[in-house]
Amino acid sequence: MTTAYSHLKLKKQLQLINATVSTDTYNLGDQFFKEIVLRLNEALDADYTFIGRLNKDADAIEVLSLVHKGVVIDNFMYYLKHTPCENVVGQKPCSYKKGICELFPKDQLLKDMGIEAYIGVPLYDSKTNPTGILVCLYNDAIEDAYAIESVMMIFASRAGAELEHKQLYSKLEQYQQALQKKVDERTIELSIKNKELEKSYKALNDQHRIIKDKNKALHVTMQNLKNAQAQLIQAEKMASLGILTAGVAHEINNPLNYILGGFTGLKNYINDTNGHTEYTETLLLSIKTGVDQIAAIVSSLGHFSRSNDSFDEACDIHIILNNCLIMLYQKINAHITIKKKYSPLKLVTKGNDGKLHQVILNVLNNAIEAIKETGTITIQTSLRANELNIDIEDTGCGIDENDLQQVLDPFFTTKDPGKGTGLGLAISYTIIKEHGGNINLDSTLRKGTKVSITIPYKPVNHE
Repeated sequence: MTTAYSHLKLKKQLQLINATVSTDTYNLGDQFFKEIVLRLNEALDADYTFIGRLNKDADAIEVLSLVHKGVVIDNFMYYLKHTPCENVVGQKPCSYKKGICELFPKDQLLKDMGIEAYIGVPLYDSKTNPTGILVCLYNDAIEDAYAIESVMMIFASRAGAELEHKQLYSKLEQYQQALQKKVDERTIELSIKNKELEKSYKALNDQHRIIKDKNKALHVTMQNLKNAQAQLIQAEKMASLGILTAGVAHEINNPLNYILGGFTGLKNYINDTNGHTEYTETLLLSIKTGVDQIAAIVSSLGHFSRSNDSFDEACDIHIILNNCLIMLYQKINAHITIKKKYSPLKLVTKGNDGKLHQVILNVLNNAIEAIKETGTITIQTSLRANELNIDIEDTGCGIDENDLQQVLDPFFTTKDPGKGTGLGLAISYTIIKEHGGNINLDSTLRKGTKVSITIPYKPVNHE
């Protein structure tokens, strides 16, 4: 019995897929898009294959690489209106086995190229924002659209990750230039002040009152320097975290989409051949459930790398708490019990979603590390008047009364040398202050610590 896809052809496709998905070479820039289109065009015997990036107005595709039978063609801008690509970008894979020009009579490009069949797959970034499209075009009608579509989904995962990497590295380069400028400006400013203080100190060595004033000014300057260092370290850490989380999402999404592509093709094949049974449905459901759970973890990564400075985002406090617990799952293990006492109200307020994720993650991580053996962490949320409250209480080692007054200061830490920077709570305190709120700590040595976070409740208006 013959099939549209021979064993030899499938073997060839798998070799090309593995060469693309499993390669150790990343961030190739524009060269990567040329290579992936060439490989895909060969693997699927397409007449034309192209990959495109969605423009900023989301009304056109900027073609990054176009291949016709192994030959690279000049790139161009392709407007979405009245084209099959309009049904794919930001939506789901779409296949037309034949008669594409009759279905889209206003698409002159399809007519000029003599296209009969079309298969398109959308591209997304790690936060599921649409970024582009991957398309195979055929001059003749095709039969096994599902198989072609499944292979393209695997290629699309890698292509989407490369698009995001390209944008991230461009932003990181701009950020590093701006950061270096700020560091240079602050260095010059501090150098001038230091020279002034040294001059004043030598000239007024015998005048006790003036020396005391200058020492006070020096103390203020040094404190400002420590705060500036904390902000610069934090900014660089969050920029690096953006690259790291995007990379992790990339590495997970590659095999995940490999599975999803196979799952989609298998499900469509079973439906088309009437091979559906209760047993096959159970197996397919188990695969899809696992894929969805992994996708949820990957999605939660994106919240910790946002560089947005806006404080007008819709922040769902319960979703933020649950995301942070997912990220810390391996550290919690079986020896710590998590008790959730969430308010029955849906607590959504205006703020900065990424920064609030950072605060909660930091406080929860401190609570986990404070519990050396077994213990409990209780998380309680409430809304009182116009204030939103989050209480995180642990039964850990607690904090000494003498240290409690300093734990919010930059670079102060009670951890052993090499195990803490002393920036976590200080930065968290700054973030909550930026939201117009406050952090209070209540702790007893060897009994536990309670961190109370209060921010103004600013309802989000939905149009």
